[in-house]
Amino acid sequence: MKNYNTTSLQPLINQAKSVLIAVPQMSLDSIGAALGMALALKKAGKDVKVYCPTKTDQNYSKLSGLELLTDTISSSDLVVTLDYPVDQIDNVSYNDDGGHLNLIVKTKSGASKIENNKININNDSASADVCVMLGDETSLANASDLTSKGNWIYISPVNNTKTWAKASLIDPDAPFSEIFTFLLPMLGLKLDIDSGKDLLIGLRVATQSFSVNVSPETFEAGAVCLRATQPEDVPAATPVVEPTPIENVERTGGLVPGARAA
Repeated sequence: MKNYNTTSLQPLINQAKSVLIAVPQMSLDSIGAALGMALALKKAGKDVKVYCPTKTDQNYSKLSGLELLTDTISSSDLVVTLDYPVDQIDNVSYNDDGGHLNLIVKTKSGASKIENNKININNDSASADVCVMLGDETSLANASDLTSKGNWIYISPVNNTKTWAKASLIDPDAPFSEIFTFLLPMLGLKLDIDSGKDLLIGLRVATQSFSVNVSPETFEAGAVCLRATQPEDVPAATPVVEPTPIENVERTGGLVPGARAA
């Protein structure tokens, strides 16, 4: 079992309510890993989407969570930031003023006025609370500037230093699907039938059915995924044996019905 250092990754994932997973280069390994993580995050109650500029084809049809994939990304949300104590704000509301949107921030009684120089408007916000990049962002071409904003985690089998990443995980001895099989439980995310299946598909393709580029940990990752895809054990029902009245035993010469005489 591999043991990655998740000290810098864990707080970013724990505190995020929304997560964007970016996949610059499409493969069954990278998409399987991304969707495996996305499904585990979604099950943990987080809003998640997977961005890949290339559309999937029939080869990806067996993967679960394809509805979370998008080939377009937008970070044009408007963010209004007030340099003002939150505990002095009573409520925030809005109204429609003849087709114009008014945002109304009501301060508490006796609180100071919100000055104009304390208001910051930003329409170039990050796409999510935390973003995860699977591999080299330069393959995203024009969309590679995504990394210029937001909290990014860089995960890759290739040892590259990314100055924009707040946290990185590099494992040159494993494909994405193997990395994520071990990483997700370390982050407190549970593998289930769907996420385990996605990772197992990616792992089998990346290793040509466990015939190339494998290590003992690769087979261990396969076993972890396979166990996750099995339905939870249901205790077998205990057979009910109806008691045989003593008079029936007597009438059959001491034999229980169905038993053979010696």
